[in-house]
Order: sequence, then C-alpha cells, then structure tokens
Amino acid sequence: MTEAEPRELFGPAAEDIRKVETQLRQEIQDDPPEVARAMADLFVAGGKRIRPALVLLAAMCGTYDAVRVLPAAMAVELTHAATLVHDDVIDRSPTRRGRPTVAAKLGDEPAIVIGDYYFAKSYELAARTGVPEVVHILARAVMKICAGEVRQQSIRYRYSTDIPEYMDRIEAKTGTLLVACCEIGGLLGRLNDAQRVALREYAVALGCAFQIADDVLDYTSTEEEVGKPIGQDIREGFATLPLLLAGVKLDDHRRLEEDEVRHVVDAVLASDGPRRALEQARGIAAGARAQVSTIGESDATAALAALADYVVSRKL
Repeated sequence: MTEAEPRELFGPAAEDIRKVETQLRQEIQDDPPEVARAMADLFVAGGKRIRPALVLLAAMCGTYDAVRVLPAAMAVELTHAATLVHDDVIDRSPTRRGRPTVAAKLGDEPAIVIGDYYFAKSYELAARTGVPEVVHILARAVMKICAGEVRQQSIRYRYSTDIPEYMDRIEAKTGTLLVACCEIGGLLGRLNDAQRVALREYAVALGCAFQIADDVLDYTSTEEEVGKPIGQDIREGFATLPLLLAGVKLDDHRRLEEDEVRHVVDAVLASDGPRRALEQARGIAAGARAQVSTIGESDATAALAALADYVVSRKL
C-alpha cells in the first residue's frame, strides 16, 4: 500500500488506518517469534486493509471513539490474515501476494497452529474495546466462515454448480467478514437500527462485488499482478462466475490436469464470461452505494461509496 493510497481509498479514515498498520506490526513483533515471523512476512507482503477501514468508516458515520474503534479494526484484520493462512493450507497454495505461503514455508501443521494463534489474538483485541458484543460479532463471523468453507469443500470439482449456489458461496466466503466489520463499526459508532441495517446490506453487496471482480481477475490478470497462478480457482476445483457465464462444460468430480486448466482459461478468455461477470459486479456495487446513500451525507459515507466503486475497478 503506497502512501497515497490510504487517503485516496479511505478518506477520513486514512490517518487511523496508518495507526492500525503501525500498531498491528508492533503487536505481531511482541508475539513469540515462532508465530510472529510468519505473520510479519504476510503483513510485509501488503494488502489494502479494506476490512479495518470499513470498521473505521462505519463508526465515523456516527460517534467516533478511536480508543474503542482501533482495537476492533486491528481485530478484523488479524482475523482476515488468519483465514488466509488456513485457506492456503486447505487449497495447497504455494504463493500468496507473490510470496511463499506460511504452509509452503513451514508445513501444514505449523500453519494451522499459527492461524489458530491469530484467531485467538483477534478475539483478545476485540475484547479491548470493552464492548462484549464486538467479540460476539467477530466470533459469529468466524463460525459462519468456517461453516461456509466446509460447504465449499463439499462442492469441490463440481463444475456444474449454478449461479445462485455460487452467490451463496461468495457471500459466506467474502461477505461475512465485511458484514462483521460494518456491524462492529456501526455498533461502536452508536448508529441507529436503520443505519446499521443499511450498513449490513452495503457490506453484503460490497463483498459479493469484490469477490466477483476477484474471480474475473483470476482469468484476466497475470501471475505477477495477482501474486498467484492464473486460473487458480479452476485449478483448485471451483467454478466461478466467469466460467459459469462462459458456458464452458466440464465433467464433474475430477481434478483437471494442467493442460486442461490452460485450455479452460483460454476458453473463458475467448468468451464474454469475464465481461458479463464484471457487469454483474458493477450492478451489485451500485446497490451497495444506494444503501450508503440512506445513511446520510458525510466524508465517511462518501468514502464507503467510493470503496464500492474501487472493488470493481481495481487492477490488483
């Protein structure tokens, strides 16, 4: 993340995002080296910090108290990092953001324990807010993410999945933690019930738009840009929206060979699947902006609306 990006992306939350980044690095540095080294490497590799920004911006829509909000923002980013460590074990991913994954460097067993450590640490950070419901929201989100991962594994190599099933899957995979971020921020910012409902609906739409755009990039970008092999989703056995809209037919219940993966990627790129998927993502993002508009006009709501535009226009 460059110096210019926080202000451009996060508006009034830019300065506190830098504080979150600095304090998280210090928290990790103070952890036992056996777990800290791997997590520090993951943070060095970067990330846009959208999740902590959502906590901050949601709280800024109401009454902002940095003493309570910053630990919550740190908690959600550590939760996200822990899920990435576990995801890479499950998916056997060799790289993450252009670097070897924790599992690739240390093995599956240490990676799982490191992920567990940082899930626990995220709950401890959430508890520092002094608001028990923050811990409850975060724990509930992690439970839903885990259940969604189990469901996702049950349809691995089922390429004939339909679009509603795909949408349910990405809402659980990506939308769940974004919803928790907005719920936590709205709670700590003392927003009223209607505002918090609008933030929740915003987060659901933002997560779906984000994941669809990410799935398009899996076909249309380069390995250097995304930090992982192109076609990784189909290589791992998952049919995403660009493939479903491309109309490419594959036999279920088997892993594709590498030459087949390349053939599928070429077929999807030759179709209008990526374009149609991105159009859907933009439509969903417009719905997210509409929800924000009901909360009221402020620098924070303007930044939330801009984030909805960003997730479907980003190149990386």
